[in-house]
Parts: sequence; structure tokens; C-alpha cells
Amino acid sequence: MTALALPSLAQAATGLVPDQILVKYRAQPGFAAAQSADAVRTTRAGVQVLRVDGQHFAMADASDRRLLLQQKLAELRADPNVIYAEPDYYGEFADMPVPVATPNDPGVSQAWNLEKIGARQLWSVASGNGIKVAVVDSGVDLTHPDLKDNLLPGYNFGDRNANPQDQLGHGTKVSGLLAAVRGNALAGAGVAPLAKLLPIKINAGASGTFKTSDVADSVDYAVAQGAKVINLSLTIDEDTQTLAAAIERAKEAGVVVVVASGNQGGAVAFPATIPGVIAVGASNESDQLAGFSNTGPEVTIAAPGTNLYSTLLGGGFGGAGQGTSFAAPTVSGVVAALLEVDPRLGSSQIASLLKQTAKPIAGNTVSYGIVQGGAAMLTRLPDLTLPKKTFAAGDSLTLDYSLPPTAGLVDIYVAVRTPNGEFGLMPDGRWQDTSQGYPVLAKGYQASGSLHGQLFGGVFPPIALTGLPAGVYTWRTGLVDPVAGRVVGTIIETPMTLQ
Repeated sequence: MTALALPSLAQAATGLVPDQILVKYRAQPGFAAAQSADAVRTTRAGVQVLRVDGQHFAMADASDRRLLLQQKLAELRADPNVIYAEPDYYGEFADMPVPVATPNDPGVSQAWNLEKIGARQLWSVASGNGIKVAVVDSGVDLTHPDLKDNLLPGYNFGDRNANPQDQLGHGTKVSGLLAAVRGNALAGAGVAPLAKLLPIKINAGASGTFKTSDVADSVDYAVAQGAKVINLSLTIDEDTQTLAAAIERAKEAGVVVVVASGNQGGAVAFPATIPGVIAVGASNESDQLAGFSNTGPEVTIAAPGTNLYSTLLGGGFGGAGQGTSFAAPTVSGVVAALLEVDPRLGSSQIASLLKQTAKPIAGNTVSYGIVQGGAAMLTRLPDLTLPKKTFAAGDSLTLDYSLPPTAGLVDIYVAVRTPNGEFGLMPDGRWQDTSQGYPVLAKGYQASGSLHGQLFGGVFPPIALTGLPAGVYTWRTGLVDPVAGRVVGTIIETPMTLQ
């Protein structure tokens, strides 16, 4: 039997004493036990949800509730058939609402967060197209004109129905920062404006709190629905094995789980403490760590989390407030864009990439930095670099190359568009007219790190430009996933002029 000490409920962030207990049995309880007055339901993972002494508990004061809870836990933990019994802790959304005036001309010009992370550079390559992101939150405004085109059918675990309509507003703000539609003449754009959102509501009605069991069910549901990213802009009062196990199952399924670190200005809150998740802190307009942002060694990355604008409940757009709740969807959007480029990327690879390309926090007060979506994206692409842009007829051409780390095998292509047509480079250094198809320069390339070298002047001799026609020459390179038959990222072009 696993025995767990009951943490001090007086320190719970929500101030609420749990009225339910989560019980994991070695074998499922008999019919009578499962149908007892204490039984509420069973989670998707087979964890029993039991209520604590019903009416007696509801009428007791906080002190007596804690005593009743401890007594029930002790009773359950004494059962040799129980693996663990833990409170069904309450959680809260990790935002800090601050009144922010709605701008006269809301839109991307107000979105300082997009500029800070290099969103336009990110969008030049990918916008999350084809990536399903689960937003486990208060639901979403299902008819919001800047969100509805990116919404998939979801579920409402808080009210136990198939309608995840937001009544609180938190999930609508999170969703807009992540995937509001871009280019539709409406205000705002998400970091991943082509991603598809799976809205999952975890709170009952318009409540600002929810239960661990519903979050755990939501994570399992997201995995079952094929989500590649799960955004958790929330914190839970205490650690629970039930939710930790659900997140572990998501990670094992290859899902990237992004979690807000919390807003108490102290240690990182659960579930951002779970190893392998991408835990997100908040930065401000001056690239400093926001004063409210929880911090610690568990944090992977920070993202803008103050004075943000987003989609609002009721179809509007305006001040969203501040909090790590609103930093997390920025990171989820960057992750979605990276997965569009290469769906084979794992959570640890993405975390490493975000860290390597992060902008340092002003003052260097922490070990992590601020997410740079554009820079992170560019590190996933090959590149060709010329020593200069303009060449004379008598020059010899050298050309440097840079290859990114890969998440699997790729084929490498190099071609050049000339005044006489386009030609592809073959493995033996000869050129092939691309009207016959693009030749593969190198098959089955894979590397865990970047590789740099000289293509012409190294692998192959320099190219003598004498006798070639004057005009613009555009060098092109790309990586192709040979199994999926798709370009990894985009084709990179490097132009030069021959006089």
C-alpha cells in the first residue's frame, strides 16, 4: 500500500477544502462498492471518484471538513486493495486580471508580444497548419468571429456535456493568443493562426475553479482525440498522482504538454513541476521576469505575459490581463508551428530548441530565457551563404552550407535558378536540368546537432563564373522527409547577381 501524507490544506491557493477523493484500486471494487452512496464516477483512466460524507461534510466548517477529509483518507489508505487515495484538489486558472483599456484600433499593432517573439519571421515558414492543439480551460466562445474557423468539436467535463461554451472568458483569451485567425480583417492574430483548437471545458458553468479529476479526464480525452499539443493555463492546489499519471500517458503518446508555472511569485506550481512538460513563466515588455511569475529549475522558457490583448467572451477583442496563463499559449503556438515543419519532433527536442534560441531575461536573474519563435524556426532549416551578393564574370564562387539537427532521416536537395533555367546538384557534382526532376544531393541524412561547411570550395571545387550569362542566380535548398514525401519547413532561397 502506498501511503501519502496529506499536505496542509490551509495553504491551498483556492482556499477550498476538497469534497471528493481520488482512489486507485489494485483491482476494481465490487459492484456494491462502486455503486455506494460515496461513489461519484470513474475517470477515463479507471480512478474512482468518491465524495466525502455528503450532507454532513457540506454543512461543516472548514476545520471540520479537513478533519472529515483526513478521516476518510485514513480509512481508504488502510484498505490493502488501495494503491493510493488522494484529495480531488481544486485548481484555478493561472491569470491575473488587470484592467487594461480596450484600444481604439485593436489588432496586431497592439500585440507587443508577437513582435517580441519574432512571430512574423515564424509565420514566413509555418503557422501551425494541420496541428491539433487541445486547450484544457474554461472552454471557448464557440461563435467568436476570430476563433470559430479554427475550432474543432470539443467536450465539457465541468458540466458533463458536449458543449464547451466558455462562460468565464479565460479560455477564450487563451485561445485567441494561441490561434486567432490571421488575415481576416478582424482584430488580433494568434501565434499559430492556422492551428486547429480542441476546446475542453473543465469548470462547471462560470466557476473560476475546477477539480483535478476533470483535468485528468481532459488530458486523456485530448490524447484520444489526436491532439499533438495540450495547453494547460492552470495550477492545482497540490500534486496529485491522478493528474501526473494522465500527463505521463500524454507524454508517452508523443504529445507536447505546455503548462503555466503559476502566479504567486514563488516556487513553480503543479502540474508545471512534472518532469518532461514545457513549463512557462511570464516576461514583461522590458524583457524582465514578471514579478508575479513563479520561477525555479522546472521552468523551461518564459513568454510575454503582461498587458496583453486577445479575443474576449461575446465576440470582442481587448485587454486580456496578465499571468502565466497567457504566456503558455504563446509557447504552445510556437510548438504547433515547429510541429508543422517537422511532426517527428519530440517534447525534449522542442524544449532544447526553445532554450537554445531564447533571448536572455533582462538582468540574467534566471537560467531560462524568453521564447523566440522566429529564431527557433530558422534553426530547423538548411541554409546556403554566399561571401557576397554581386559577382564579376571572372570570379570564382564559393558557397557555405548550414544543416540543422533533424528529428529523423531527411534527403537534401540543392538547386540553382539561372537565366538559362533551373538545375539541380547531383551527388557527383554534376548538374541536372530540373525539368527532368530534382536530383537528391544526399539521401538519409540525420544529425542531432547542426553541421556547417563549404559546399563549393570544400565538398566540391569552386565554380568558375567565366562564360556564364549575366543576371540573377537564385540558390535553393531544402530538406525532404522521404517517408512522408514532404518538405521539412520550406525551401530556402539565396539570390546573387552576376554582372
